[in-house]
This record gives sequence, C-alpha cells and structure tokens, in this order.
Amino acid sequence: MIIGHQRILEFLKKSVQNKRLAHAYLFTGSAHLGKKTVALEFIKMLNGTEIDQEIHPDILIIEPGTLEKEGVKKETAISIEQAREVRHQMSLSAYQSEYKIVLIDQVERMTADASNCLLKTLEEPKGQVVLILVTANSESLLPTIVSRCQVIKFLPVANKEILKVVPKESIVRLANGRPGLAIQYLKNPELLERRNKIINQLEKLLRANLNERYQYVEEIVKDVPQARQIINYWLFWFRDLLLLTIGSSELILYEEIDKYKGSYSLPKLKQIVQKIKETDLLLSNPSINARLALEVLMLEL
Repeated sequence: MIIGHQRILEFLKKSVQNKRLAHAYLFTGSAHLGKKTVALEFIKMLNGTEIDQEIHPDILIIEPGTLEKEGVKKETAISIEQAREVRHQMSLSAYQSEYKIVLIDQVERMTADASNCLLKTLEEPKGQVVLILVTANSESLLPTIVSRCQVIKFLPVANKEILKVVPKESIVRLANGRPGLAIQYLKNPELLERRNKIINQLEKLLRANLNERYQYVEEIVKDVPQARQIINYWLFWFRDLLLLTIGSSELILYEEIDKYKGSYSLPKLKQIVQKIKETDLLLSNPSINARLALEVLMLEL
C-alpha cells in the first residue's frame, strides 16, 4: 500500500510509458516514508507483473541482514560479493521482461569495496537495465555514485493523506509524516508502549550518573538494530525540545516535553541532535565498536 508520493509515482509511470528511463535511480529520504514500497511499485511498472524476488530471473533485490555473534546482534553490511552479483545481473540480457532490474535497499550500508564495485557498474551501463538505490542517508554515499543516478527525493507525507489509511490522529501525529511508521503503530500497539518505555528510560538517564549510563549501554549494545531504534526515539525527543526552545511548540510530537523546557541551551540541543545522528550512522557500520560509539553519545546528553 502506497500512501502519498503521487507526484513521484506519476513521474515514474510516464517515464516507463515514454521509455525515457535512467539507468540508475536514487530514492532518498527519511526512514519509513515508503521509498522501498514505491521502488517495488516501480519494478512492477517496468516488469508488468507482481514481484517474486525468489524466482524472477530479471529482478535482483539486495538488502542488508543481521548477524548474531557472541551474544551480540549486529546489522551486516552489503558486501563486495553482493555488489559483484549486481554487476553480473546487470551484464545479462533480460529473459522474461523488457528490463533487467536491480533494487539495493539501504545502499548506504555498502562496504567501501562494494561501493567502488557499484561505481564501476554505474560507469558502464549496458542495454535495458534499471538500478534502483534506496537510502535514508544519501550524504554517506560516494558523490560519484550519486552523480550517476537520477535522484528522487521523498518528503514527509501530509497528515491528511495518512489519515485516509490510519484514521487515528494521535498515531498520525507521532508518525510525523512517515506513513510506514503510522501503519506499524496501528498494527502493533505494543510499539507505542515500547516508545513510551524508551522515553521514560531516557528521562531517567538524563538524571543518572555516567556509571549508570554506561550500564545502560551494556544492556542495549547486545542488539545493535534495537539500539539504533532507541536512539532514533531520542532524536525526536531532543528535536521536540529544540522546537520548544525556539518557540515552535505546535510542531512537537511529545506533549509531555514541556516540563524540560530550559534544561538545555539551544547550541547544546543542536549539538546533541547532531551527535545522535552521527552515532546512528556509526552503528549502521558493523565494523564499528558499537559500545564505544554509544558511550561517547552518553557523554553528550
């Protein structure tokens, strides 16, 4: 189900109809906006049928996975082997469809070697091929990769559009223009409970000493994907405090944050928000010491 992004869908539809396609597209924007959902719909436009990524000979979908080692769960990077698989796929002629199609989700999680291999593939496009890259962090990609793609920027979806599918204003407000998140909250009410629990824990951490904060790091570092989710909740909490500080209270998501007004200076809030973003980016790299990255973040709060 696609919520919003009608302008993008119409553009892609006309591109297919007029056969005016780029060899590579970069779908970029915040998480949970529906980028991958639109990418799959685009593949359907190109292919003409529903997608079965397990068996379709003309479609390859690459995405990172997770790996548990020594009791610690981490997200894996997209490897050089997967990038070579992309290169091989795009060197072949289409078998059942008009186009050979590759979708790489979370492309920012490629290793350096994989990125360089992808760049070579983009430098030598051949035949009827379409490569779709999806990312929530285009700044971390090689500029030369971005320059060889048609960039399609996904923006937050208007609340009135999300309300057509998720008819709960409280959920839509918390989703903050991200339809994927609104649907998750609607289908899994326990996610809202978890969000509240994480925010309550953050408020306790802000009053805790450094030793207690490091103990919390020991708990959450065992599951790095969940640790990233936790600090992204923190990001919106501090964003709301920043908005409250500059007098834009109508934009805040956490109504209870009013009691923390004046706790931080505006420069400090900006610094914390930036540090959380940097930490999230570090945690997306499986070779980074996640514990150290989170401990450094604790020094900023």
